[in-house]
Amino acid sequence: MSCKIGIRINIPYLQGAYLGFNALPDAYFLGDGPSCIFDKAEHIHGRHDLFSTLLSCDSDHRVQHTGLNVFNIAGDTEGDISAALKRLAGFPGCGAVFFGSMPMCALVGTDYERLLREALGGTGKPHFLMPRRSAVSGDWLDGYAAVLEALASGMDLDGAAPEPDAVALVGYLMDRNEGDHQGNLKELERLLRALGLRPVTIWLSGRPYEDLRAVRRAGTIVSLPHGRKAARILARRLGARLVEAELPFGLEASRRFVERLGRELGRETAARDLVARELDAVVPRLEWTVPHAFLGRRFAFAGDPHYARGFAEQIEDLGGRVAGTLVVGGAHHLPDAERRELESRAGTVFEPVPSEVVKTWGALAQDGADLIVGCAFAFDQLDRGRRWMEFGFPSEDTHFLRDEPFLGFQGALAFLSRAANEVAKGLNRERGR
Repeated sequence: MSCKIGIRINIPYLQGAYLGFNALPDAYFLGDGPSCIFDKAEHIHGRHDLFSTLLSCDSDHRVQHTGLNVFNIAGDTEGDISAALKRLAGFPGCGAVFFGSMPMCALVGTDYERLLREALGGTGKPHFLMPRRSAVSGDWLDGYAAVLEALASGMDLDGAAPEPDAVALVGYLMDRNEGDHQGNLKELERLLRALGLRPVTIWLSGRPYEDLRAVRRAGTIVSLPHGRKAARILARRLGARLVEAELPFGLEASRRFVERLGRELGRETAARDLVARELDAVVPRLEWTVPHAFLGRRFAFAGDPHYARGFAEQIEDLGGRVAGTLVVGGAHHLPDAERRELESRAGTVFEPVPSEVVKTWGALAQDGADLIVGCAFAFDQLDRGRRWMEFGFPSEDTHFLRDEPFLGFQGALAFLSRAANEVAKGLNRERGR
């Protein structure tokens, strides 16, 4: 967590947890706290994700709150909490119930585990208590990871029968249900199948709770950065092999992803052949655009720390240069070597305060970068200028109605195609076209 004084350019813990619930369509959440717990769902539903089901026109919202505030916090609220939990569990679409609390409510010392057990223990409804973290000690990526950790620790895995070629992918950041992420899921599953592996579930994937329980058949847990701890928990509980892979964001990262799985799972020949086929299909399509959109151009990135290195690698491999990186997330999310590599680059700043944004990014937004790629939250802090491309959470002006991945080999082609188009549009605007 940053020690800087002032408002950090970062996203709160609860927003990340809501991304998790948004990607688990039959999960219902009760938060012990005031109405702002509910209001935060509006930042995702219909704004970032056109296909979100967090909110409902008939008020059967998947995010609910107890209404606890500074005026009634000293009262006896256990009965109200139990009634609310039972009501959520009774909704026809409810497959699992999650419960958490705001920091001021947790300080009261209510025995939430007992309340969950007494309210839902006899219903047969899976229920989970969120780890006691908050915006004080974590950010949005901690919140998303906490949903996965709660599931991994508390899910009923009775009847587990791991199969050698069955793989569960754990730690995918499913931040919305639109075509960019649907495309990613298909691309990831395609690569796994091309290696002779059988994907049984992806955590998370916009699929319901029972689909996640197919992890019981996984002989291998493939871990991605947004859910490392959950993957370790599942591998330990299942006695499965654990493979910690990097995010396949970009051609080189996708190559390493495939080759890592090939080495770990005894499929090196298949991995080598797959990489060769994929690069032969993608690289020729980039040849014309490289000298026009990337060679000698300057780029900047603002967003998720797990995407920062992959972005820089893609740009630099095509002859461009990254002039600035604004990381919307704590440095603690990255391994030390990756964090040091990012910090060694000019213009890199983790969860900055507004004054740092003005100092570091003001010139980039005006005329220092041919393209700024970033999330809407980062763009709220700076003048995005005429050359920008929205990417990551949150995205408010860019939506995908059809499948268009940004991970894997095909995802790299689609991502670079978007970037090249935006560079060209920015140049044309400058010429007054």
